[in-house]
Amino acid sequence: MKKLALLFATAALASCGSEPTTRVTTSDGKSVEVTKNGQSEATIKAEDGTTATFSTGAAAAKDLPLGIPAYPGAAVTANISGNRPDGKGGAMVTMTTSDAPDKVTAFYKAEAAKRRMTAKVQESIMGSMASFSAENETGEKLVATATPGGEGKTQIMLVIETK
Repeated sequence: MKKLALLFATAALASCGSEPTTRVTTSDGKSVEVTKNGQSEATIKAEDGTTATFSTGAAAAKDLPLGIPAYPGAAVTANISGNRPDGKGGAMVTMTTSDAPDKVTAFYKAEAAKRRMTAKVQESIMGSMASFSAENETGEKLVATATPGGEGKTQIMLVIETK
Protein backbone atom coordinates (compact mmCIF):
# COMPACT_ATOMS: atom_id res chain seq x y z
CA MET A 1 0.00 0.00 0.00
CA LYS A 2 2.90 2.30 0.80
CA LYS A 3 4.37 1.76 -2.67
CA LEU A 4 1.01 2.45 -4.32
CA ALA A 5 0.66 5.71 -2.38
CA LEU A 6 4.18 6.66 -3.47
CA LEU A 7 3.30 5.92 -7.08
CA PHE A 8 0.17 8.12 -6.90
CA ALA A 9 2.17 10.93 -5.32
CA THR A 10 4.87 10.56 -7.94
CA ALA A 11 2.30 10.63 -10.75
CA ALA A 12 0.77 13.78 -9.30
CA LEU A 13 4.22 15.34 -9.00
CA ALA A 14 5.03 14.50 -12.59
CA SER A 15 1.81 16.00 -13.89
CA CYS A 16 2.71 19.35 -12.30
CA GLY A 17 6.10 19.70 -13.95
CA SER A 18 6.79 21.03 -17.41
CA GLU A 19 9.25 18.27 -18.35
CA PRO A 20 7.68 15.17 -19.97
CA THR A 21 9.98 12.79 -18.03
CA THR A 22 11.11 13.16 -14.42
CA ARG A 23 13.35 10.87 -12.36
CA VAL A 24 12.38 10.54 -8.71
CA THR A 25 14.30 8.77 -5.94
CA THR A 26 12.11 6.95 -3.44
CA SER A 27 12.67 6.89 0.32
CA ASP A 28 14.39 3.48 0.02
CA GLY A 29 16.95 4.90 -2.43
CA LYS A 30 15.46 3.36 -5.57
CA SER A 31 14.78 5.41 -8.65
CA VAL A 32 11.60 5.62 -10.74
CA GLU A 33 11.07 7.41 -14.02
CA VAL A 34 7.77 9.25 -14.51
CA THR A 35 6.72 10.15 -18.04
CA LYS A 36 3.81 12.47 -18.69
CA ASN A 37 1.95 11.26 -21.80
CA GLY A 38 -0.22 14.28 -22.55
CA GLN A 39 -2.68 15.86 -20.15
CA SER A 40 -4.46 12.71 -19.02
CA GLU A 41 -1.85 9.95 -18.71
CA ALA A 42 1.41 9.26 -16.88
CA THR A 43 3.64 6.19 -16.87
CA ILE A 44 5.95 5.19 -14.03
CA LYS A 45 8.84 2.82 -14.71
CA ALA A 46 10.83 1.29 -11.85
CA GLU A 47 14.46 0.15 -12.04
CA ASP A 48 13.37 -3.50 -12.26
CA GLY A 49 11.29 -2.81 -15.40
CA THR A 50 7.91 -2.79 -13.67
CA THR A 51 5.60 -0.19 -15.19
CA ALA A 52 2.37 1.45 -14.04
CA THR A 53 0.22 3.73 -16.14
CA PHE A 54 -2.40 6.10 -14.73
CA SER A 55 -4.91 7.51 -17.21
CA THR A 56 -8.20 9.37 -17.16
CA GLY A 57 -10.79 10.37 -19.75
CA ALA A 58 -10.55 9.01 -23.30
CA ALA A 59 -7.01 7.69 -22.70
CA ALA A 60 -8.34 5.41 -19.95
CA ALA A 61 -10.61 3.46 -22.31
CA LYS A 62 -7.84 2.17 -24.59
CA ASP A 63 -5.89 -1.07 -24.45
CA LEU A 64 -7.59 -2.81 -21.52
CA PRO A 65 -5.94 -6.14 -20.62
CA LEU A 66 -7.22 -9.37 -22.20
CA GLY A 67 -9.10 -7.30 -24.78
CA ILE A 68 -11.85 -6.70 -22.22
CA PRO A 69 -13.91 -3.77 -23.55
CA ALA A 70 -15.14 -0.74 -21.68
CA TYR A 71 -18.85 -1.07 -20.94
CA PRO A 72 -20.78 0.20 -24.02
CA GLY A 73 -21.70 3.86 -23.64
CA ALA A 74 -19.99 4.17 -20.24
CA ALA A 75 -17.80 7.12 -19.33
CA VAL A 76 -14.40 5.70 -18.38
CA THR A 77 -13.12 7.77 -15.48
CA ALA A 78 -9.78 6.11 -14.69
CA ASN A 79 -7.50 3.23 -15.58
CA ILE A 80 -4.57 2.16 -13.45
CA SER A 81 -2.64 -0.58 -15.23
CA GLY A 82 0.72 -2.17 -14.71
CA ASN A 83 3.09 -4.81 -16.02
CA ARG A 84 6.01 -6.61 -14.47
CA PRO A 85 9.07 -7.75 -16.41
CA ASP A 86 7.83 -11.37 -16.17
CA GLY A 87 4.73 -10.43 -18.19
CA LYS A 88 2.25 -10.50 -15.32
CA GLY A 89 0.07 -7.46 -14.96
CA GLY A 90 -3.40 -6.12 -14.83
CA ALA A 91 -5.62 -3.11 -14.48
CA MET A 92 -8.27 -1.47 -12.36
CA VAL A 93 -10.75 0.51 -14.44
CA THR A 94 -13.57 2.73 -13.20
CA MET A 95 -16.55 3.86 -15.28
CA THR A 96 -20.07 5.26 -14.94
CA THR A 97 -23.22 4.36 -16.85
CA SER A 98 -26.95 4.92 -16.57
CA ASP A 99 -27.61 1.16 -16.92
CA ALA A 100 -28.60 -0.95 -13.92
CA PRO A 101 -25.88 -2.87 -12.03
CA ASP A 102 -27.24 -6.31 -13.02
CA LYS A 103 -27.12 -5.36 -16.72
CA VAL A 104 -23.45 -4.36 -16.33
CA THR A 105 -22.45 -7.63 -14.69
CA ALA A 106 -24.44 -9.63 -17.29
CA PHE A 107 -22.37 -7.89 -20.00
CA TYR A 108 -19.08 -8.81 -18.30
CA LYS A 109 -20.28 -12.35 -17.63
CA ALA A 110 -20.74 -12.73 -21.42
CA GLU A 111 -17.30 -11.17 -22.05
CA ALA A 112 -15.73 -13.65 -19.62
CA ALA A 113 -17.42 -16.56 -21.41
CA LYS A 114 -15.99 -15.35 -24.76
CA ARG A 115 -12.54 -15.65 -23.18
CA ARG A 116 -13.21 -19.16 -21.82
CA MET A 117 -13.28 -17.87 -18.27
CA THR A 118 -15.25 -19.79 -15.68
CA ALA A 119 -17.27 -18.12 -12.96
CA LYS A 120 -15.49 -18.27 -9.60
CA VAL A 121 -18.07 -16.23 -7.76
CA GLN A 122 -21.45 -16.38 -9.38
CA GLU A 123 -23.15 -13.10 -9.92
CA SER A 124 -24.24 -11.81 -6.57
CA ILE A 125 -26.70 -9.03 -6.00
CA MET A 126 -26.72 -7.44 -2.57
CA GLY A 127 -29.24 -4.68 -2.31
CA SER A 128 -28.71 -2.90 -5.62
CA MET A 129 -25.00 -3.76 -6.00
CA ALA A 130 -24.03 -6.56 -8.41
CA SER A 131 -20.68 -8.33 -8.81
CA PHE A 132 -19.20 -11.17 -10.82
CA SER A 133 -15.78 -12.80 -11.04
CA ALA A 134 -14.27 -15.33 -13.42
CA GLU A 135 -10.92 -16.98 -14.14
CA ASN A 136 -9.43 -18.96 -17.02
CA GLU A 137 -7.19 -22.04 -16.87
CA THR A 138 -4.01 -19.93 -16.88
CA GLY A 139 -5.11 -17.87 -13.88
CA GLU A 140 -6.16 -14.69 -15.68
CA LYS A 141 -9.02 -13.06 -13.79
CA LEU A 142 -11.86 -10.61 -14.28
CA VAL A 143 -13.88 -9.06 -11.45
CA ALA A 144 -16.74 -6.69 -12.29
CA THR A 145 -18.60 -4.76 -9.59
CA ALA A 146 -21.44 -2.34 -10.29
CA THR A 147 -22.90 -0.11 -7.59
CA PRO A 148 -25.67 2.48 -7.81
CA GLY A 149 -24.30 5.98 -7.39
CA GLY A 150 -25.66 9.49 -7.37
CA GLU A 151 -27.69 11.11 -10.13
CA GLY A 152 -29.01 7.75 -11.39
CA LYS A 153 -25.54 6.59 -12.43
CA THR A 154 -24.05 3.17 -11.81
CA GLN A 155 -20.40 3.08 -10.75
CA ILE A 156 -18.46 0.26 -12.42
CA MET A 157 -15.13 -1.12 -11.24
CA LEU A 158 -13.26 -3.77 -13.23
CA VAL A 159 -10.21 -5.56 -11.93
CA ILE A 160 -8.34 -7.54 -14.59
CA GLU A 161 -5.32 -9.73 -13.84
CA THR A 162 -3.07 -11.18 -16.53
CA LYS A 163 -0.49 -13.97 -16.27
